[in-house]
Amino acid sequence: MQNKAVKLTLAAVGLCMLAAVAGAIAMPWLVKWYISWETGRTAILIAYYACLPFALTALVCLWKLLQNIRAEQVFQERNSRLMAVVSWCCVGVAAATLATFRWYPPLIFVTLSMAFLFLIVRVVRNCFIAATAIKEENDLTV
Repeated sequence: MQNKAVKLTLAAVGLCMLAAVAGAIAMPWLVKWYISWETGRTAILIAYYACLPFALTALVCLWKLLQNIRAEQVFQERNSRLMAVVSWCCVGVAAATLATFRWYPPLIFVTLSMAFLFLIVRVVRNCFIAATAIKEENDLTV
């Protein structure tokens, strides 16, 4: 059952990667359709393209993390490092949207959401680090 969940999550991550790349291509048209206010349009475009590298990096890390879980290598130091990268990607998105929310105020909600997500991922990462230490200790016990 867990393998099905991992496969489903991998598919979702893959779809998100495709959506992010498709969004990079379609964003100028989508923003023009969504908002007529020129300054808001520019702010959204700047925020999107500034956030895109962070989003893609986080998605690649999630992909690798899921591959490790699928290979039953869960409590490994490399997974903690992947989670650290994901958390800092959240900070990058928060910073990019904070820098542009002055011109499009609703972006502050993205900033706050990503800051909160950073905290959540860090707590889970700390749990992973503790579990990894316990696993390594148990592996040494005969």
